[in-house]
Amino acid sequence: MLNLVDGCDDVSAIKLRGFFGNLFVDDVEFHHHSEHSYHYPLVQYKKVNGRLMVLGFQNYSNVLVNKLSSVDLIKTQWSNYPISNKEIFLETFTIKNVDCVYAFVSPWLPLNEENYAAFQGLTDVEQRVFLERILVGNVLSCLKGLGIFVTYRVISHLFYYQPVPVRAHGNSFQGFRARFNLNVSLPNFVGLGKSVSKGFGTIRRVT
Repeated sequence: MLNLVDGCDDVSAIKLRGFFGNLFVDDVEFHHHSEHSYHYPLVQYKKVNGRLMVLGFQNYSNVLVNKLSSVDLIKTQWSNYPISNKEIFLETFTIKNVDCVYAFVSPWLPLNEENYAAFQGLTDVEQRVFLERILVGNVLSCLKGLGIFVTYRVISHLFYYQPVPVRAHGNSFQGFRARFNLNVSLPNFVGLGKSVSKGFGTIRRVT
């Protein structure tokens, strides 16, 4: 986690991504601009409860530790923000078949243009089932991107979901706040759904 001297309210996860992407432009994993097909981002930028975070998965956990040690200032086109202190954690996490309850601490973006149209034509019950199916797909895509393949059926259940409007890069999106159950243990602050490198779809375990 990165703690700024001041101005944290002015720095979003998207601006944080822009800063590190420009700083480490030679490493595509930091800015995710590539001609290659999409893969699950191994570097993700977050803002949770006003605190900025950068997550690195697999070998990028060590890459981040080395690179963050030299960063003392976050620069944007509007201002410079000194970093007062850094909290760095290294964790080994085991994926288990166990029931867990999670909440999205940033808006989840499960819908694209095509399935948004389909979603709008469904009943409330059908919408819930539709989103639960997408959530399972998001989890499996995350695990596959991290080189993890589960041998059992992943099941999700949405306790509730609430639509929230999301705006990024001048575009509007349909996001959701939600609390849900999964039979998969996942690390806190991992991202699910679209635009996880920009801080969307960040989860935290509740129980």
